[in-house]
Amino acid sequence: MPEANVDTAHNQVFLPEPYSSMPPPPPGETVEAGKPVRLDPKQQEAVVTAVTRWMKNPTSVQFGSMDGARTSRGLIVVCGQVSGKNSAGSYVALSPFIGVLMGSEAHPDFVVVGIGSTGRERAEVESLCRERGVAQKV
Repeated sequence: MPEANVDTAHNQVFLPEPYSSMPPPPPGETVEAGKPVRLDPKQQEAVVTAVTRWMKNPTSVQFGSMDGARTSRGLIVVCGQVSGKNSAGSYVALSPFIGVLMGSEAHPDFVVVGIGSTGRERAEVESLCRERGVAQKV
């Protein structure tokens, strides 16, 4: 059953080059679970900056938990929770997000993959986080 009158908490994001031109995964390739890692302050700042830019009302953003997992390819998948005001000015509950830390250790860059603001999106993001081995604390 589709959700009626849903005001999503985010703006649509278009990935910049080189991320927007990456090929899709080969057919049949499975999602690899990573090993839990602690995010350093620069990485946390990159995540907060990127997710905040994605929100409709950046000054209202509040973060919950944030965890990461490193894949065998060296990428760090980050899952967390964020809330903020919607278009009507009301706060929305914590919504799960997922993304990938790119760039160098000195200059990390976080690419937001998605924020689950509707029931279906929440389930998808939470499933991706579990598959990637990122433990989420509610």
